[in-house]
Amino acid sequence: MNFTDATHKSENDKRVFLNASKNVNGKTSLMAKEFFDGLSYQQVNLADYDIPQIGKGRGEYEKVWKQVKNADVLLIGTPIYWSDVSGYLKTFMDHLDVSDDLNGADFYVIAQGMAIDQSEAVHTIYGSLSHFASRFGMNFIGIASTEGEVAQLSEKLQ
Repeated sequence: MNFTDATHKSENDKRVFLNASKNVNGKTSLMAKEFFDGLSYQQVNLADYDIPQIGKGRGEYEKVWKQVKNADVLLIGTPIYWSDVSGYLKTFMDHLDVSDDLNGADFYVIAQGMAIDQSEAVHTIYGSLSHFASRFGMNFIGIASTEGEVAQLSEKLQ
C-alpha cells in the first residue's frame, strides 16, 4: 500500500475515530486502537445513534456531526459488508452537507472483513471515500484492511 504523508502530527490535534461497526468494541475498534498507538482520540460509534435512512428525517445525525466536524485527524473504521462500507456509514454519509468543517484534516480509513482477499472491496471503498475526502478538502492518507497495513498507516500519524 502506498500512503500519502500526513500534515497533522501535533499532540494537541483533535483526533476522531468514527466507528461504523455494529460491534462498538469489536475488531474495527481494536484496529483503531492499534492505529492510534497510545495517542488520545475520541471514538464515535454510529451504532449508538439513531440516524434514519435519507428522506426519513435526520434523527441524531447532528449529534454525530458535532463530534466529527473540525477534526484535525479523522479515522473512519468500517467492516466490509457485501464488498462495501457498512449501512451505518452509508446512511451517515447520505446526510452529509458539503462544508469546510473538515477542510485540511488528515483522513484515514480502516476497512476490514472476513474474506481472505479484500482487494476488490477495498478498491470500491477507496473510490467512494476518496470522493468524500475530496469534497470536504481533506488529505486522504490511505486505507488499510489488515493489521500489517494498519501498522504502516499508523506510521504516517506518528
